[in-house]
Amino acid sequence: MASDQAIVEQLSATAERGVRPERAQAALSQVPHLAEDLAALENELRQATEDAEARLQAAARHLVGSGGKRIRPTVTLLACGAVGGDMAAAVPFAAAAELTHSATLLHDDVIDDGAVRRGQPASRVIWGNAVSVLSGDWLLARALEIVSRQPAGPAALPPLLATMRRLVEGEVLQLTLRGSFRATEKDYFAVIDGKTASLFGWAASAGGWAGGARDGLSTALGRFGEGVGTAFQLVDDALDYAADPEKLGKRLGTDLIEGKATLPLIRACNAEPRLRERLALLVEGREAAESVAGEVIEAVKRSGGVEEARALARDQTRSAMAALHEVPDGPHRRALAEAAVMLTERAF
Repeated sequence: MASDQAIVEQLSATAERGVRPERAQAALSQVPHLAEDLAALENELRQATEDAEARLQAAARHLVGSGGKRIRPTVTLLACGAVGGDMAAAVPFAAAAELTHSATLLHDDVIDDGAVRRGQPASRVIWGNAVSVLSGDWLLARALEIVSRQPAGPAALPPLLATMRRLVEGEVLQLTLRGSFRATEKDYFAVIDGKTASLFGWAASAGGWAGGARDGLSTALGRFGEGVGTAFQLVDDALDYAADPEKLGKRLGTDLIEGKATLPLIRACNAEPRLRERLALLVEGREAAESVAGEVIEAVKRSGGVEEARALARDQTRSAMAALHEVPDGPHRRALAEAAVMLTERAF
């Protein structure tokens, strides 16, 4: 797990990817005890897997201990502080958010035959698909256990169960649509709502519950989280067609090659219907994805799909900000606002 200094460096590195890194860094620096509470989070994550069976523990720690952006748990901590709570009280909820997210990654890598995660071999490559799936299941169970033991557990546990259901439903819908390239924008946003927005929303609301906020504030934080989650995914999908592959950590067109029709591709197909004919060759197995990926990527850029996805992300961020303004002003709220802008405007 990361040391205190590594956590601070990680926050700074993340901030520097934004269009106004100095503002993100300044906002983070104004949050009291953030580095200490993030260090407590890392310790909580380590302790969460201490009593797992050896192979489950190894597979889970391989992923959880590899770092990652820790975006969701950071949102939980800041949300707690924003409602006047002690962020230390939100650490267990932050850990539950990260464990749930990690579980989905373990499952996703099995579904997608993923070979690399966070720059290293995926857990499934080292321990096999069965162990990877079971490790993900174990992390979900542990997340529920952690939340159930907290004073705010009665408020947070039912929404977490509902969030897990939404995560599964989003994954099933994506799997159903995979490879057809016939997904509509309605389908796309339904997948995002389940796979990404739901957990962001719970992570933000959980911070409110941990901080003793009244229902109205936790609901507003949940709306903020879902808006940020949707914006985050829109930008992530745009970057898959327009980023610097080295900085992105994967090659461009990965979603395309995996058979996923994200918003930039959907918009490109609407603008240039002939693309569907080219993509049909992939579905029918008559042409390899790599051979048409470059052509499709250029068509996506030409159609304006990348810019349109970013514009929609900004709309989602504005909606998130409107919800956040229901929360009292202070360093925690300002840090949440800067984080939202940073995530929306990041460009690799």
